[in-house]
Amino acid sequence: MSFVDSENNKAYVITYKELIFTFVVFVMILVVLYPKDLLKEQILSEKSNYDLSMLYLKNLLRHSPEDESLMLILAEQSLNSGKTDLSLRLLGLLLKSEDPKIRKKATLLSYKLEKENYYYLESVEAKRKQKKILRKLFISIFRNKMYDEKSIEKWYKESLFVNVPIATHYFLPRMLQEKPKDIDLLKSGYYLELKLNHPQHAIFYLQRLQKYDTQHRDKWIDDEYYTYMNFREYTKAEKLLQKYAKDSSVWKNRLAEFYLMRKKFRKAASLYDELFASSSEYRVKRKYFYKAVKALQSGNLLEEAVAKVHARENYYLTDRDARSFILKLYIAAGRLDYAESLSKRILYKELH
Repeated sequence: MSFVDSENNKAYVITYKELIFTFVVFVMILVVLYPKDLLKEQILSEKSNYDLSMLYLKNLLRHSPEDESLMLILAEQSLNSGKTDLSLRLLGLLLKSEDPKIRKKATLLSYKLEKENYYYLESVEAKRKQKKILRKLFISIFRNKMYDEKSIEKWYKESLFVNVPIATHYFLPRMLQEKPKDIDLLKSGYYLELKLNHPQHAIFYLQRLQKYDTQHRDKWIDDEYYTYMNFREYTKAEKLLQKYAKDSSVWKNRLAEFYLMRKKFRKAASLYDELFASSSEYRVKRKYFYKAVKALQSGNLLEEAVAKVHARENYYLTDRDARSFILKLYIAAGRLDYAESLSKRILYKELH
């Protein structure tokens, strides 16, 4: 660099060393004379020359090495200029700060930086280790409520990313306040609460899925029933079955099976009788006849079982399979008189 003295007509050259010295002197004067807080504001507002801002900050820190706010600004500017190693070292110190505001900003900035680093990693093992770092930072953010209430959706997604179910459990209802009919959110809530062993919360989501995901309503009703069963909420399971059994043979079958499981054998047999009566096809009717009788047998209600089959002897007189079933029941119940009578009728039928 040069300039010309017009009077003496001589050219002077400023070397790079002189230029750097002049700049450093200028920075030091600026540090000494310029109000520190105002200088911080100027540095934070600088969006184009991060390297220049960092030089200012480093000189400020030489005069105030304990100033954590300066360290935090330097960490931010280092991150913006791509010097992530310096940023991480500074943030590592600031995470131990006794000032909660500094600690909060350092934690949030660390999470942002570590998340960016995660996507540059290639090996599965490196990613696994990095996710452990992120999870630890996230837990600190969640426990100490460092998140912004206006950014709930962001932290909900982060809770899924680092797999912290209790945080997801906290953020999800707040998401649903804004999107109460969001089927994906409702599904996530349902499966999450199952994982956390919270049956009542799981049912909350299931009942809303039945309301809003009408295309898969039957599946969500099934899931509600099995949720009650898995958590041994038998009274609620029975009420659900009774509700849908009124208009569905499928659910009536389930209710009968439920009664068998709960050892309510007469109730099961009664339902099979209803299914027998509502069926028109012979094979289907016979199936329910067998089931009703076997339900009574399971409860050792042999007299009632015998009475039931005896009343339908004529209906099944020409059916070899049914006749054999009835004869075996008579013999098992000790009703040899009924067995003898039926055998004679069968023989007579065969001969004629």
